[in-house]
Amino acid sequence: MQGDEVMAVPDEITKLIKNSGNNFHAKVARWFSTNGWHIVVSPYYMDQAQNKAREIDLVAEKLWPVKDRFKNQMGHIAVRLFIECKYVSQHSVFWFAEKDHESAQDLVCSTGPFQPNNKYTDKHHHYLLAQNSKVAKLFATSTNKAPENDPFYKALNQVLSAMVSMRGLPVSVPELKKSQMGLQAIMQFPVVVCNSLDKIYSVDFYTESEPKPIKENFQLEVRYAYIDRQGKRRNEYFLLDFVEFSQLEKFVAVIDEDAKAAAILASTN
Repeated sequence: MQGDEVMAVPDEITKLIKNSGNNFHAKVARWFSTNGWHIVVSPYYMDQAQNKAREIDLVAEKLWPVKDRFKNQMGHIAVRLFIECKYVSQHSVFWFAEKDHESAQDLVCSTGPFQPNNKYTDKHHHYLLAQNSKVAKLFATSTNKAPENDPFYKALNQVLSAMVSMRGLPVSVPELKKSQMGLQAIMQFPVVVCNSLDKIYSVDFYTESEPKPIKENFQLEVRYAYIDRQGKRRNEYFLLDFVEFSQLEKFVAVIDEDAKAAAILASTN
């Protein structure tokens, strides 16, 4: 065999790489890394309910500066995203209804410096009253698998299980370790990144409606029961962001606004 001879890559291999969930996982990881996020790929955590080691696709972290009124930095706001990457190969439907605004406000105010009845809290993307406040409540996928094996069920269970197990861990952004200033707050969000929304449709939960294609990033509202690290039973309200890969920049811009608002509030506390 000549040294410069190149073997042809079988079509099977090319197709496998193109359609693999691992390939999409790597694509999402590269996007966050390229855009200034510190990422941890496939970290393992202990599922307290089943006493079993599991993994999540990505944990992405980034810092925002907190400055005093003289523009001197006095600390950091950290954002941590718990991310599941989902290659959508089948049609799915999500049922939408009004967001539980009281629970959403409690969620926003449970971490960070956000307080009730505050203009910054009102603009937080998990609370936002100014825009269409409908969120997904239920979903179904065109598959013969049992409901617990539905791809979106697995994604939301994985991302929430990882979040409740890992959210108390120290922030791993290298710049923080070098900094002399500490954290003012950690904002943490569960996220499902989809390769495309083309096969996902919405219908209204409370009225008969024709299915409509979902074209924009959306949120799923869920009550999640779990056993915490102290062995206590918990039942929490969460909002998950479902984000199309091509709209990651739009999503991160929203997170940037939330983090900047948190930094302003933290500087006045």
